[in-house]
Amino acid sequence: MTTETSSGGALPVAELARETGWSARHLQERFRRETGLTPKAAARVIRFDRTRRLLAAGSPPPRLVELAVRCGYFDQAHLAREFRTLAGAAPSAWLAMEGPEEARFRNVQGGTVGAATEWEA
Repeated sequence: MTTETSSGGALPVAELARETGWSARHLQERFRRETGLTPKAAARVIRFDRTRRLLAAGSPPPRLVELAVRCGYFDQAHLAREFRTLAGAAPSAWLAMEGPEEARFRNVQGGTVGAATEWEA
């Protein structure tokens, strides 16, 4: 497991470069050549994947504000924007479609059971 993966995507690029002994520019170029992503883009995908896994694994799923803090997002709105961008759906809509059966149709915003129609757009 790489440092970037084990940090959940929260390791600054400068620190990662320092650990490798390379310049930040060399690290970014080498990383892009090897993975097709910049270190920052990879961190974004890693953070999203961790968020998605925690959202699906929880029974009941965690509230979005708690998940945002735990996964390193600036706030709940940041998490929701990233989720829509990378998953193509709001977190609760994704959970209703893709999450575990016991978590489906749970309102992850308010912590109550029921459809979360205000988050499905």
